[in-house]
Amino acid sequence: MERVTRTGPKKFREALKRGKCLIGPGVFDGISTRVASTVGFDFLYLAGSGATGSRVGEPDLSVMTQTEFADIAGMMVQHTDLPVIADADTGFGGPINIRRTVQLYEHAGVAGLHIEDQVFPKRCGQLKGKDVVDMQVYLERVRSAVEARMDPDFVIIARTDARQAKKFGGTEAGEEAFHEGVKRLKAALDAGADMAFMESPRTEEECKELVKACAPKPVLINVLPHGLTPGFTTSDCQRLGFAAAIYPCTGFIPSMLAMQRSYEGLRKEGSDLKYCEGNTIKNFFVQVGLDEDFDFDNRIERFSKEEVQHTSKQDES
Repeated sequence: MERVTRTGPKKFREALKRGKCLIGPGVFDGISTRVASTVGFDFLYLAGSGATGSRVGEPDLSVMTQTEFADIAGMMVQHTDLPVIADADTGFGGPINIRRTVQLYEHAGVAGLHIEDQVFPKRCGQLKGKDVVDMQVYLERVRSAVEARMDPDFVIIARTDARQAKKFGGTEAGEEAFHEGVKRLKAALDAGADMAFMESPRTEEECKELVKACAPKPVLINVLPHGLTPGFTTSDCQRLGFAAAIYPCTGFIPSMLAMQRSYEGLRKEGSDLKYCEGNTIKNFFVQVGLDEDFDFDNRIERFSKEEVQHTSKQDES
């Protein structure tokens, strides 16, 4: 398998130029990365919500640190040949902290990150009660990320949560909040961001206006099941003009439901057999690279045996 490390940013940028909407499912651990990589997606998205729940068993409320995110991202990059885009929350501090965040993410091998304008501590964009910093602080965050990157292909995605911010009306906000979000994204693009990301535009009309306002720069859309944004299909995202679409919950919500069923089944029925659907522990190991590992191990063993035999023949002569 070709590893994406150090080539992810370039791959992602080249894919953006092809003009189709790139699709990235949410991944949050090693097994989700391995499984999603076999399906045929364009990139993978390190979802802060799923990663926080998986790594520390907490909701997405700013409890994960920059080093934990970078550590997970680095592990994911090792196990896929797809570019990985990672959630970077608010950047985890001021300009110097944001510079370190970008450096850590780049070193981990990810293709890019998104950084947002929520106040700290932030919360998942789908939750009520969030608010955003003023424009100057937001642009400081974006510019810090832009200037911190070493690889010019590393993608800086500017995210705004103004559409649902308390200061603009919360989840009941109207056009004023939407237009504030557009204004912020346009300013972030002018500050050097490569891509725009508005959390939860409400309608198709807003999506079209958002894409048009940010042109020619690409725009990313975030689609969650039963979320504030309509449940767009991948074809919808293409039709609306988005350059990329992330589906953060694709992995972790179905995984949670499967675990609920199997754990409850074992407790109530006394067996987990039917929930494994005929799969064995070996099937799980194959999914996370057993065949590759055995091939590597056997290849090294053959090499060492041949070297010993060669050395022995030389000694005899």
